[in-house]
Amino acid sequence: MSVGQEFWIVAVGCLSKEPSLVSKGQGANSQSEKDGLLAELRRQSSLMGDKEGPQKLEVPDGKGSLVFGSFDTLIKLTDDLAKFDSSVDGIVHRLERQTLELDPKAEFKVNSQRQEKPFLDYLKTWQWDEAKYPKTRSIADNLTLLMSVVNKLDEEARNKTAQYNEFKTQKGNMSKKDGANLAGKDLIDVLTPDVVKCTGGPDDDFIMNEHVTTVPVIIPRGQEEDFLQFYESTDQYVAPMSARKFDGMDDKDGNSLWRVVMFRSAVDAFKKACREKRFLVKDFEYSEEAYKKLQVQRAQLEESVKRQHELVRGLYQAAWSDAMVAWMHIKAMRVFVESVLRFGMPPSFASFVLCPKANSIAGARKALSSILGKQAGTFSADNKNDSRGDDEKDGDEFFPYVSLSLTPFTCVREK
Repeated sequence: MSVGQEFWIVAVGCLSKEPSLVSKGQGANSQSEKDGLLAELRRQSSLMGDKEGPQKLEVPDGKGSLVFGSFDTLIKLTDDLAKFDSSVDGIVHRLERQTLELDPKAEFKVNSQRQEKPFLDYLKTWQWDEAKYPKTRSIADNLTLLMSVVNKLDEEARNKTAQYNEFKTQKGNMSKKDGANLAGKDLIDVLTPDVVKCTGGPDDDFIMNEHVTTVPVIIPRGQEEDFLQFYESTDQYVAPMSARKFDGMDDKDGNSLWRVVMFRSAVDAFKKACREKRFLVKDFEYSEEAYKKLQVQRAQLEESVKRQHELVRGLYQAAWSDAMVAWMHIKAMRVFVESVLRFGMPPSFASFVLCPKANSIAGARKALSSILGKQAGTFSADNKNDSRGDDEKDGDEFFPYVSLSLTPFTCVREK
């Protein structure tokens, strides 16, 4: 299925109510009536936006219908369900986006009632999850439980995202800086044990003890002679003729890397004088041990980031699946509530899920009005309440059947 593909969930009252009402001439059998409506819907080309066409959505009605309490409760549920529908919509699509940011080729599958299915298969075979949301429990109580679970999923995903981002930040701070020039690089990645001579002799690249230190300096292109004539005069405790260039380390801008040996007491004066001449002194003390320790820390952090990546990716996909299941149950609750408000008691209605052709939305609405509108028109005018939430109201447009929309995926995938 494509990104942005929209599905409609529609419902209309059945003429055949409970068996006790059949004798009153209200129809022979609600199941056969639903099958007949489905057959009519499938004959409409404008409703065949996918190859399978319209399918039944088995929202509980009849003897096994949902429990709601009073009519006032239904009115309140209409507003609550519309609000929570929008909230879970946002959570589902945020989890979708976050999953794809971690794994652009991620596959989205729904785990529900001990089965794992691609979303389209789940949608077309959807069943109320009695284990999670017992029909003996009121809609309001099921909705409260559902939203608490979804909000916990969302919170956990946010917390894990923050932890993962913290690991990535640490990795970024500790990673090798592949800057364009020497000034932007960390010298611990430039002056490594394989290029620095450090055997403990007087000819070492870095000479350091209690009183003496070695200071790296970055010299701009064409100013090496100026530096050589200048550095010895910066302080009396700068070692004469100690300036040495690290060969093969010039950057693309022509900057070169040098070192100068001096007493530690001369460092501040040397830095100040170099700053005035626009020579860049780097704060760095060479240590082979420090370099090896950093490499170990980087490897450990790299492993931690990979571990967190897999953990968070799995969490996102599981959370997306659970949030999608919750979202579909909210849709089903809305279908039930709005059908009862429109078509009366006892609850007996036919609900379907379909994908209209993208280039024939008006034709799809016309077909639905022709089939379901004719059915809805048999109900009393007293039941013509517009029980839809704000997201289903388009100006003055009113459908003679319950209509909800569902867009499962909104983020572009990598091909």
